[in-house]
Amino acid sequence: MHIKIWGGSLVALGLGLACSKGNESVPPAPQTAGSSGSTAAPIEAAGGHDSTEVRRGERGSSCDSTSDCEDDLSCVVTHDCPVGVACSNKSCQPSDFEVVGTGKSCHVSDCKTTADCCGDMPQVAPTKCANRASICAKPTLTGCTAIRCATTADCGPGTCGGKCSLDAKPCLTTADCAVNTCDTAAEPDVCALSATDCSTFTCTVNTCSLPLCNCQNPEYDPTHPICTDPDCEGICGFACEDERCVVDDGCTSDSECAATTPFCSAGECTECRTREDCEDEECVAGRCGPRCEADTQCALFEACQAGECAFVGCRSDRECVLHAVTGKSAVSQDPRLAKCSVQAGLGACVFPCEIDAQCGPSEVCSEGTCKYIGCETDSECKTIAGLHNLPVPTPQRPWSTTAVCRPDAP
Repeated sequence: MHIKIWGGSLVALGLGLACSKGNESVPPAPQTAGSSGSTAAPIEAAGGHDSTEVRRGERGSSCDSTSDCEDDLSCVVTHDCPVGVACSNKSCQPSDFEVVGTGKSCHVSDCKTTADCCGDMPQVAPTKCANRASICAKPTLTGCTAIRCATTADCGPGTCGGKCSLDAKPCLTTADCAVNTCDTAAEPDVCALSATDCSTFTCTVNTCSLPLCNCQNPEYDPTHPICTDPDCEGICGFACEDERCVVDDGCTSDSECAATTPFCSAGECTECRTREDCEDEECVAGRCGPRCEADTQCALFEACQAGECAFVGCRSDRECVLHAVTGKSAVSQDPRLAKCSVQAGLGACVFPCEIDAQCGPSEVCSEGTCKYIGCETDSECKTIAGLHNLPVPTPQRPWSTTAVCRPDAP
């Protein structure tokens, strides 16, 4: 009986205290700073009890981790950060997008053949125009330098020689010059070349000057009729290479080649034709010596193979990490995550992923790596390739540039 009385008294006392506290003003809960973007709000629940519901971040809300975001959203870095610096500029963004990679790319095309680049312009000049450039525009021989020489072989296309002091005849040594003899049959005695009196003095020796390379072009004559012949004008100067119209740098004679590659071989200007054209090296594929002897003489991701630089791609994950540049990678990827993927003997640096949001704006996550989304139609390629406001074809530039969507090479 006493237990029941005390129990009832305690219940009454508790109700009284509760009512008393219910009439007091309750200060608002303090707001805590954080980058998660989640907030807690008191909500009047059924039955009059207070409860707290955590609101998860919507798209664009700041966050620290994906758990701060609504379903189907992930917490990703939305702006670039310096390498090695923790980023606080994260926000809730879609995890995956309704975009599927096509395995196709846009291929820009100007031509199928050189005729597409030339239009109505003749592709080949008449035979009479073959040496026009040499006759009209090259006073000196390409590949020749006016240096001291011993033989003509030292002068490339030029000739080696000096001049005899008395008669200006060509020579290599004084022995090549005529002897300035004293003609005693004359009255008075006279030197044959210098025409000086030799009755009391000896004749001056006819010496050869220091031999130098003569680099004057013997064909050069800017007044020649070929220089103004209309049949040699308006010849097409373009060629179709890899479906693009480019300036034709081929040749038909040595006179069209530059000093560094003075020999025209099979339509291409080369450094040498034979071993004799090189100083201490063999002539290999038109070049004096191999292009390389070590990998360090080749470009990035190339190796020296049989004297030539060949693309091999990456060979290790570490190589990709060290090469990674923030501007060339997806903004949500740390360059230290780069991996080297080797296929068919060629390595390519890729970034692993689990969701599309971890890839760049034009990539999706496919088979664990970020891959280019590709194109579906030719019309998309106009935008992808930036083909806008191109010039209208003219007789001097007759081609039109297009872009088509093609499957990538396997």
